[in-house]
Formats: sequence, structure tokens, C-alpha cells
Amino acid sequence: MAVAQVTKLPISEYLSFEHRGEMRYEYHNGEVYAMAGGTIAHTILSSNTQRLIGNALTVAGKNCISLNSDVKIEIEAAHRYIYPDAAVVCGKINESTMIKGAILNPRVVVEVISETSADYDRGAKMRYYLSLITLKEYLLIDQDKAHVTLYRRHEESNLGSFHYADGLEDSIELKSIGVILPLRELYQNVDLEDK
Repeated sequence: MAVAQVTKLPISEYLSFEHRGEMRYEYHNGEVYAMAGGTIAHTILSSNTQRLIGNALTVAGKNCISLNSDVKIEIEAAHRYIYPDAAVVCGKINESTMIKGAILNPRVVVEVISETSADYDRGAKMRYYLSLITLKEYLLIDQDKAHVTLYRRHEESNLGSFHYADGLEDSIELKSIGVILPLRELYQNVDLEDK
């Protein structure tokens, strides 16, 4: 998702923006960014992901909840508040004491990537998310082709492994929540460049 820089502000002024609710803003260590709208493919993929995960968790009777892009994640170590495209929390949701509506304990975070956001989503943003000890898996979904990349953390360290699924006949397993995402369903109604 593209972002437009607003200005550098103290967190108290960021909180004021957030409480007005006119627009969504991310906070990055004093810098505030207005969140620009995404593409149709981005919106469909975010919705499909949240729905598929949510339905699978319900059917399995898991004590987890699938959240959409309206929730923000507090990355305390990096002084950031970031909106993922989807997230999963298992057990009780731990809400930030600083900002209402920001969560502290995602188990899974999902980002839909584009050509312009890929470097950030695979680089700095991934490092921010991995600073959260609760995060077990980070899923990147390509909006232009049927391809996903999953980073899976092993135990309580930042050591992990990458897993890939490529093509509409493939699927990816989110082991930390016991959910398999078939790419054909994930990319349903998305106009792909190379089907």
C-alpha cells in the first residue's frame, strides 16, 4: 500500500489524528504517514485472506480471531504503530495502553505486496513485526501474480524459514494456527496478469 508522508509529530499529536478518525495514519518513531487507498486486487486479497482464515478458525473451533486492516499493531521496540492487511490473535487480545485499538500480540500478520511496497514489506516492516515475540508467521501475498511467501519463526527466536507457494494449484500452510490457504481461493475474483 502506498503511503504519503505528512510530517514529524510527537505521539500526542498522532493520537489526536487517530481519535478524529477522518483518515488512517501510521506512526514511525515520530514520523506520521497518511495511509493511501489500495488497488482493487489489494482489497480483494485482504478480504479473501481475512475471510478464509476466519472461516477455517471457526470450523476448527480454535480460540483465535482473524482481524482485518482496521486494527493497528503496536511495535513498542521500534516506536511504531502499523496497519497490517490482516492479522490473527490467539487467546485474549492484548490492547495497547497507549492507543485504543492497537494490539500487542498478533500470532500471524499478513501483508499484500505490490511492486512499490515489496521492499519495505520484506525488509524494515518484517523486522518490526519480528520484534514481537508473539509473532509466529508473516505472510506476504503478491497482488500481481499467484505467489505467496511465508516466514515461519522457529520457537522463541528470530531464526526461521521461508516457504513459498506459486500458482493457483498450490497452497500454503499457516502451521501456527492450523490453517491451509489454497491459492485458488485466496486469489478468487482477482484479475491476475498471468493466470
